[in-house]
Amino acid sequence: MEKRGALSASVAAILSGLLLSFVLHDSSSVPNIYSDIMSFWGRGWVQSGQFPYINQSFEYPPISGMLLYAARMIGGDETGYYNTFGVMSFIAGVVLAWSCWKIAKKLGHELKPLYFLLPSIVIYGIYNFDLFHAMFVMLSLLALLYGRKSSSALSLGLAISTKLVSAVLIPVFLVEIHNRKDAARFLVSVLGVVAAFNLPFMIVNFQSWLQTYTYLKAWGLEDAWFGWIFQSSACAQSASCAVWGYAKIFGFAMMALLLLRVYTLKIDVTTKTFLALTAYLLGTYIYAPQFNLLLIPLVAVLAVEHPSLFLWDTFNALIILTWFVQPNPTLPWTLPQEFALLRAVMLVWMAVWVLRQKGWNLYSLFPHRHQKTLDPALPWSE
Repeated sequence: MEKRGALSASVAAILSGLLLSFVLHDSSSVPNIYSDIMSFWGRGWVQSGQFPYINQSFEYPPISGMLLYAARMIGGDETGYYNTFGVMSFIAGVVLAWSCWKIAKKLGHELKPLYFLLPSIVIYGIYNFDLFHAMFVMLSLLALLYGRKSSSALSLGLAISTKLVSAVLIPVFLVEIHNRKDAARFLVSVLGVVAAFNLPFMIVNFQSWLQTYTYLKAWGLEDAWFGWIFQSSACAQSASCAVWGYAKIFGFAMMALLLLRVYTLKIDVTTKTFLALTAYLLGTYIYAPQFNLLLIPLVAVLAVEHPSLFLWDTFNALIILTWFVQPNPTLPWTLPQEFALLRAVMLVWMAVWVLRQKGWNLYSLFPHRHQKTLDPALPWSE
């Protein structure tokens, strides 16, 4: 596709997907699908226009809280609040599509515009803060590819201040910066941005700010594939469950091993970004379905063409569509958790396919003596 045509197609696709999402989650639509953003409106402090973290705790990092507050103050009532959030999401979608186009252009890849119409874009586009998170991540990757390290650090700091997930990308980007002083400056800049958005709330009301993170610590298993190993009916009826601690240790251990291998791979930074986020999603105890919005821009840029991609995202969309038809949808053998397990299988399959396209096979991923790689950039490659 001609380069400008790919940009136009991507913008048109993501706006179409987000418009469908906007209609599906509008409370006036019959039927409408649950969304976190409309659920937040049911909180008294949101309706009364209170700023999060100062008088009330909020379970998301500061930029997410600021987006919520801006939608409430600009919109006014429930309808205006939702419309404002929708407009902000449309703007974020356009910026996201543009950044993907620029990255694909830089890499010489064929961007896949229709991937911005995948089911998760439609179901989870106007849903939570993940679209904004994905936008910041892709802007950071774009800046890094163009050698703008300060802009990349700023965008990554904004991403982490929106959703904590992107913190796993710090080592990925640091490895890409070969100069130690530049790498140190990059790290300080990222941490500085995160501190700038957190320190004011820590000073004003430390306990309210701290609850943002303790809330996540206490959360149980949510759509994690290993819930099939650790979840039980007793846990579903309890606000806390001892076995969750073992589940989290299991997940974090697996995540650490996967991330360590990803960080040491000799592979391009875009693919490594995709793999690092994949490693996180396979090991986290909270794999909420809207997290797929973080990977969709990357598979569009990497031009992934494999059946696992479409199955992965379809199973993901089906999680929320079947959630409210089950009395305990977090339990194994319920439809949502069956789809969550299948989603994980497809994600692994897709990651393996991406690696094979880059010249890696499963055997070569395990460190061993006389290891060889197909990476042509390395002098010992064959």
